[in-house]
Amino acid sequence: MTKLSLILGLTVFLAAGIILGTAAVSASAGAAAASSRAAATTAASPAAPMIPTPKTYFFTWYDSKPADSMNGDWIVVGNLEDYAASVLVYFGDETTPRESFTLGAKGRQTVAWDNTMGGPVKVISTSGAALAVTQRVIYRDSFNEVAAIEQSNLDTSYNFTWYDSLLANGMMGNWLLIANEDISAAQVDVFIGAGRKYTYTLAPGQSITPSYPGVMDGPVRVVSNGPKIIASQRVLYKGSFNEVMGFPSSRLDSIYFFTWYDMTGDMHGNWVLIANNNDTTVHAQVYIGDDPRPRGTYAITPHQSATPTYPGTMDGPVRVVCTDCADGQNIMVSQRVLYKNSFEEVQGTPPAGLDNRMYFGWYDFTPVDGVAGDWLLIANQAAGDAAVDVYIGDSLESKATYTIGERGRETPEYLGVRGGPVRVESRDGKPLLASQRVIYKDSFNELLGLTRKDTGQPLPEAPQLRLYRLNTYWASAADYEARKLSVSMRIADNGAGTAYGTTVTGLTATNGVRALTTVPLSLGDLPGNGGYKNFTVQYSIPPDVTTFSTGIDVQCEDSSGARCSYP
Repeated sequence: MTKLSLILGLTVFLAAGIILGTAAVSASAGAAAASSRAAATTAASPAAPMIPTPKTYFFTWYDSKPADSMNGDWIVVGNLEDYAASVLVYFGDETTPRESFTLGAKGRQTVAWDNTMGGPVKVISTSGAALAVTQRVIYRDSFNEVAAIEQSNLDTSYNFTWYDSLLANGMMGNWLLIANEDISAAQVDVFIGAGRKYTYTLAPGQSITPSYPGVMDGPVRVVSNGPKIIASQRVLYKGSFNEVMGFPSSRLDSIYFFTWYDMTGDMHGNWVLIANNNDTTVHAQVYIGDDPRPRGTYAITPHQSATPTYPGTMDGPVRVVCTDCADGQNIMVSQRVLYKNSFEEVQGTPPAGLDNRMYFGWYDFTPVDGVAGDWLLIANQAAGDAAVDVYIGDSLESKATYTIGERGRETPEYLGVRGGPVRVESRDGKPLLASQRVIYKDSFNELLGLTRKDTGQPLPEAPQLRLYRLNTYWASAADYEARKLSVSMRIADNGAGTAYGTTVTGLTATNGVRALTTVPLSLGDLPGNGGYKNFTVQYSIPPDVTTFSTGIDVQCEDSSGARCSYP
């Protein structure tokens, strides 16, 4: 075991890093899928859809009651399109909209109601324009922002890593907010830890806010008997407020990313929570920054969670990998942070949550508003450098352009700037991970960037292949002695069309390294919208070689029989 632990320092730089790129559809498939890589300043303005398909966005709850110590609650609506958007906003079970307005191209508006509490809240883009919709809350002297969930992303089951209502931990309240967004009644079960269960019946449009005093356990699952629901968790910690959206079961994965980890200075606690909802024990590793060695390997028993923390560490990005999840097995990961006397939780991002274009509803770094810091954290998850532009509001000129190295990150802030929506875009289509970290008075909040899928934008009709490196390891002591290195990878179809007959057709390597895996390697059909297949490639490593690059060639066909190729 000593040898196995020592060789974890071997650095393997794949030809395209963690994510190697996207597939190209051959010209015969119709080059009609126009490149989205051109900067927004030169892109032609699209017209509004001829027959608009409305897009609907949901929040579980709204509370602006001063009696609840809520000092402000704003719904921020940003139009992401180059044409006008017509918007309706509904509250609770009301059938008449409370708000109706039109947003200009790249325009935004904030909606607020005095002394109001209830839910759910529904924002409808009747013109079919994609929106970035978030809710910003001031509770006492703390700030929280959460993104709405778009209707096509609703699920019948949601996950949280943890639940804690222990007063001894400073938790003054912990509510699960569950809303039935379907047309039929829903029976909803809540599981906490290994088997704690509660059952509720919700009429269409109904919301409930159960709380379980004295309970600390995880993971948490909220499951309906078929109707589509939405779930979030609201926590009062000392004098601060936090809300985190439930993670849909359909998007669970075996690998997750965060932009950053910080347990220095005023960060009094930072836990990476890794939940196992499987019926067997799984193992997970945590990587921070560009260190190829895991910070730790954790055995997580069925329906339990690991909660590692790394005092004195500030670095990013962060990667959490399940090393032995079988097909169909996934984990759930979040990060819980204590900043001074405030609490914040943010969900991990799976590979399908990476995009070359990411959005936020708002940016505010004006000290007069109590904001002491507002950072955009942007991580390059692709091979080579990424040229990244940041646009704020309806400006056609980027606020700034950054060159971010492979697996690198930037943390820009813009003092005195307030506006939205915000777009972070890679010029050459390379996938990014982005979040926004805000210091408001003595509280801390982090919001993940929204992808095109999150905002309801259509995905490319053709297959869009992306290759991910999941893990690099010696499978056994014998393999270490023989210098046979295993690299587990994933090929995923992030387009809308199915990738038929996906096959690894070529493997190359540098520095005298030789691929031992035989090609062609058939991976079968990959359904669109994130369908994937994991596979392992084994390499023979010559003595004294510590780094090498490898190339992966993949082919598939689209529904018309046209050939797709990667890279």
